[in-house]
Amino acid sequence: MIVIRTTLIFLFQLSLLNAPPLKAQTGQNHPAQMTMELLHHHFNAERAMKHVEFFTQFWRVGGGPGYDSCIAYIEKELRSENFSNAPNTDPSSARYEVLEDIPSQDVWHPEDAVLSLEVPEQRILSSYAETPLLLCINSFPTDLSAPLVFVSGGSQEADFEQVNVAGKIVLTDEPPQAVFPLAMQRGAVGVISSHVPPHNRPSEYPHLVAQGRIPIDTTRKSFALKISSLLARELKEMLAYQEVRVRVKIGSFFSRSPIKTLVAEIPGAQTPKERIILVAHLDHYKPGANDNASGSATLLEIATTLQRLLREQSLSRPSRTVTFLWVDEYRGTEFWMRRHRSDLSAVHAVFVLDMVGGNPEKTGGLFRVERMPDPAVIWMRPPDQHSGWGTGRWEKEKLFGSYLNDFFLSVVRLRQTQTHWRTTDNVWEGGSDHDPFLRNGIPALLSWHFPDFAYHASLDGIENLSPDEMKNAGVSIGSAAMTLALGTEAAAKSILEIVYTASVRRLDLLNEMATMEVTEAQVHGEENLRSVRKQEKEILDAWGMWYEQAIRSVLKIPAGGSSKTFEELVESRIAAHRRKIQEMSISLGL
Repeated sequence: MIVIRTTLIFLFQLSLLNAPPLKAQTGQNHPAQMTMELLHHHFNAERAMKHVEFFTQFWRVGGGPGYDSCIAYIEKELRSENFSNAPNTDPSSARYEVLEDIPSQDVWHPEDAVLSLEVPEQRILSSYAETPLLLCINSFPTDLSAPLVFVSGGSQEADFEQVNVAGKIVLTDEPPQAVFPLAMQRGAVGVISSHVPPHNRPSEYPHLVAQGRIPIDTTRKSFALKISSLLARELKEMLAYQEVRVRVKIGSFFSRSPIKTLVAEIPGAQTPKERIILVAHLDHYKPGANDNASGSATLLEIATTLQRLLREQSLSRPSRTVTFLWVDEYRGTEFWMRRHRSDLSAVHAVFVLDMVGGNPEKTGGLFRVERMPDPAVIWMRPPDQHSGWGTGRWEKEKLFGSYLNDFFLSVVRLRQTQTHWRTTDNVWEGGSDHDPFLRNGIPALLSWHFPDFAYHASLDGIENLSPDEMKNAGVSIGSAAMTLALGTEAAAKSILEIVYTASVRRLDLLNEMATMEVTEAQVHGEENLRSVRKQEKEILDAWGMWYEQAIRSVLKIPAGGSSKTFEELVESRIAAHRRKIQEMSISLGL
């Protein structure tokens, strides 16, 4: 029976390869076309790269001097395009403000670190100046010399049974946060880790140093360092036949300085309380180029370009407010949401920019759209895929349909036809600022690049970025956001057809897969057949409900409400969608 199933799946996948792609609306037929053309000509990729150059100078810890310098830089750029933060700013004018959130506990800030070999010879092994990720987050300032001891593993009690680590620095290949608590309990004075996650491809990049952190230990006030696998191998070879002693000097401090969130807005003319939001997190390790200097820089170029086009009257003023957020990841987003709790129902769509600048030829990762949760996050089937980053958990009862997935994917396809941009998409996985919005029932999706061998690592430098990738992302996101902010019924009609066509394609794929599953189940007996049909019905019902909600959500696009004619058109598409589901259920015996 395995042979039957393998053959069926092969034939199904072959049918996907041979199936015609979803027909993307192009030219003047696509509602984002005109805005895309304007942004294409005015989005300055070289200027965006200059923003990246500034941001990557700093370890951008929220509340720290580097992060605040980047906030001040963004303010200056916004002011140059007539964004104002004056108290008496005209409500119809572009504006910005800097919000401050006092953290509930001290926040760590790095300054310097040097790891030196003292015995059997004296030399500097690594430094913060050359490799900022040498210093693990939450390491206390120190200046000490101590013997080095290697612990194989280190995350289990048994790993320490045959090794005396008291008064010594523990060298480990495991993540520092896993080893640190046990090492401290046994009297170690610090930890040095060479752990590199598989996605960083350590065998190909032995000099790479991955980001690390440890719990805040206010009792021992200790530290952890990260080094490359190459350096760790050298130290372990020394330890095999002689004593090794190292010196660690760390400069760092803790404070409760306000963590800033920068909010810029282009006010809507018709329904200003309704919002389209664009978000990028500004915080990260140094250099943190793709993650996420690229997203913050692209967002800044989108904001200033749209404002310039509006001032020149090349673009019509949006009906809805367009809000731009530069945040400390999660914290800043959730802070803004708490301040606007009563207004969250008026947020129509959220676009998150995180790692949008990676050069696929260098990092190995294509531009990705991470869709908001749909039933594929629960029932994973071809052609849906994960990115390789991980999988997120989403309860099926909390699924809600929206036009946003298929609309934005159509915008990306439109950009592809113009530039030969290579893109893909993945089911929701979570891990960025789209999550808080989604948890509150607000449509939100993520734009990013993955896999990226330099993710959260020392090699995440500006040399791995592509101005063209940043421009393609910026033009696509900016034109999609502005289309929804303009909120015309003509655009809504086009988006309705995009979503309805996508629903038909999805149901056709479900029908092919369900037919295969039922065909295979028939050879396993009646009980197995009933079980398979029950599952297929559950999947079909979930997608049916999701797409019915997505089709109906198009009614929210026209600013100020939909006409009776448009409402009737939407209802006709919903009726056709329901008929197709009913026909499938009957033909499959569900």
